[in-house]
Amino acid sequence: MPTDAKGVEPGGRAAGFALAFASSIGLGLAVAVARIAFEGGTDGQSVATVRAWFVVLLVGLWCVASGRGLRVDRRTWLHCVGLGTLLGYMFFGNIGAVKFIPVGVAALLFFVYPPLVAVFTAILDRRWPGLLRLTAFLIAFGGLAVMLGVGFERLNPVGLALGLGAGVAAGIQVTWTSRVMKGRDSLVVMFHMALTAAVVLSVAVPAITGLTPPVTTLGWIGAAGVVLLQGCSIPLYFAAIPRIGAETSAIINNLQPVTSIVAAFLLFGEAMTASQFAGGAMVIGGILLLQLAGRRG
Repeated sequence: MPTDAKGVEPGGRAAGFALAFASSIGLGLAVAVARIAFEGGTDGQSVATVRAWFVVLLVGLWCVASGRGLRVDRRTWLHCVGLGTLLGYMFFGNIGAVKFIPVGVAALLFFVYPPLVAVFTAILDRRWPGLLRLTAFLIAFGGLAVMLGVGFERLNPVGLALGLGAGVAAGIQVTWTSRVMKGRDSLVVMFHMALTAAVVLSVAVPAITGLTPPVTTLGWIGAAGVVLLQGCSIPLYFAAIPRIGAETSAIINNLQPVTSIVAAFLLFGEAMTASQFAGGAMVIGGILLLQLAGRRG
C-alpha cells in the first residue's frame, strides 16, 4: 500500500476524514449507550468480553478479505499478548466506569491518554518536552484536577479508578505500540491484540464475576449497541490512519468525549457541573495544544 513521506496514502483523504469522523462519533456514542445496557442488568466486563470477540471476528474477516496474512513472528506475537492484555482492560474500564460515574466524566477521564503518551515518550527519550508541550501537559492535567477536585466526594471511586485506569492503560499501549510495531500491518496487529483481549476476558470474567446478560429488552438493545458501535468504530479508525495520517486522525478523535457528553445530555438529560465542564475543556484544550506542538516539532 503506497504512502507518501508522512505515511499517508496519496488520494482518499475525503474517505479518510469520513472514516475518522464516523469512528470518533461511534466510539463516543458507545460510552453513552453503555448506560442503557447497565440499567438493563448487564455489566461492563460482560459487554467487554462479547465486544472483544466481535472485534476479533470483524478485524479477522477484514484482514482475510483484503488479502492480509494473519501470521506474525514470535517476537511480534509476544508484544501483541502484552498489548492485548492492556486492550482487554481498556475494553472494560472505558465503558465500565459509566455504571458508577456520569458519562461525561468517564469519557474525559479516558482522554488523559494523549498527554500521558507525550509524558511517557519524553521520559523514554530522555529529552526535555519543550515549553509548548510542557504547557499542554499542565493545562490537561490541571483540567483533570479541576474536573475531579470540586465535588470529588460525590464521584464513585470505583468509577474513577476504572475510567482513569483505562486512560493510563491506553497511554501505555499507544507508547508501547509506537515503539515496537513500526512497519507492521496495523490491522493484523489489531487482530492479535483483540484475540488476546478476548481470551483474557473470557477466562477472567467467568472466574471472577461471572457473565451477566441483560434482563430487559432495552438492556439487550443497549448492550448490542455498545458492541456494534465500538466493534465497528475501532477498525474504521485504523482504516483512516493511512489515508489522512495518525496525527490528523488523533485530532478528529477529540470529538469522541464531546459526542459522549452531548449524547448523555440528549438521552438522559445528564448535564455536567460547571467545574466538570471547565476541567473537561482544559483537558481537550491541552490535547489540542499538545498536537499543535507535535506539528511544530
